[in-house]
Amino acid sequence: MRNNRRWKKVCAAFLAAACFSGTVSQGFCGSSFVCAEETETETEAETVYSQKDLELLENVEKAEADGVDGLDADSIDWGNADIQVMEDEDVSNLLLIGQDRREGQDRQRSDSIIICSVNKEKGKIVLTSIMRDLYVPIPGYKDNRINAAYQFGGMELLDEVIEENLGIHIDGNIEVDFDGFMEALSVLGDLDIELNATEANYLNEHSDLSETDEIGWELKEGMNSMTPAQLLAYSRTRFIGNSDWERTERQRKVLTAAYEKAKKMNVFNLVRLAYKIFPNFTTDLSIGQVAGYIYTVLTGSIEGLESYRIPVDGTYNCVTLAPGMEVLIPDLTANSSYLQQFIYGVDVSGNVAETETESESETETE
Repeated sequence: MRNNRRWKKVCAAFLAAACFSGTVSQGFCGSSFVCAEETETETEAETVYSQKDLELLENVEKAEADGVDGLDADSIDWGNADIQVMEDEDVSNLLLIGQDRREGQDRQRSDSIIICSVNKEKGKIVLTSIMRDLYVPIPGYKDNRINAAYQFGGMELLDEVIEENLGIHIDGNIEVDFDGFMEALSVLGDLDIELNATEANYLNEHSDLSETDEIGWELKEGMNSMTPAQLLAYSRTRFIGNSDWERTERQRKVLTAAYEKAKKMNVFNLVRLAYKIFPNFTTDLSIGQVAGYIYTVLTGSIEGLESYRIPVDGTYNCVTLAPGMEVLIPDLTANSSYLQQFIYGVDVSGNVAETETESESETETE
């Protein structure tokens, strides 16, 4: 049997220490996600896949199917992608998975995919968002959006897809679904988020979709104190602005705001927060592995935070597949090379790489 008391002590101590360390990346990526209560990864062999659910706050129709039925398999040329998997004992890659599942549903799509890489040698943490519409080969299935891999085969298959298509080995997975997201934010409380006029107006117009807020929303342009329901809608919507490009940026803003609030708490409140939040997360990491990541962050000189996304500008094409599925078809070799540069600081040939600054990497294009 698992020692729950030990888990709680480890998680609480790490959360408190990380928050006092003074970096966003340590405080959030190294604590809230890593110190999750250990549970078994889902391993159902047979699952009946329903049609794609309507996206929250998005006015889209369900597709007849979500694979590539009716599309000639030879229509997409992957260009004989030469993907070399890179590993480094000084780098740990943790996959943060936002689960597209509501109450009563089985495993669904991964609504958000973020690689959190802790680089001990370079003293930095790298957050890389993978666009969920990235179209990739999925072992054992037809080519599909990368976020379908989690629904088909859970953490294990998603890890395999990332390794085979992007050349990054995943060391551990941490997953949260909508209910867990709401529970965690309910414990933490409202967060201050700055909205532009378009975001505020759109959320106000769709406040009737909230199941928890009993009154309409009156959000405004500028800084807002947002409820958990508003934060969930804000971080998920891609029907305004530049679609999923801006959505991933909103998710990072919510994570940063959560950390900014948590680091202002005293140690006793942080411990209480840890006790309540961590059961909402699922991970395939063992207690020993978690202890190792704790040691890495607490004893290393982790000071930098870099943020990127895949696919990189100029390395993909926007394509509409039957039946009306819009996807991003990437140059896998190029994106693998860029991702390895972001995380390891070297290209596939072993040369030191010139990486973008955080501001440059966050530039989103139409």
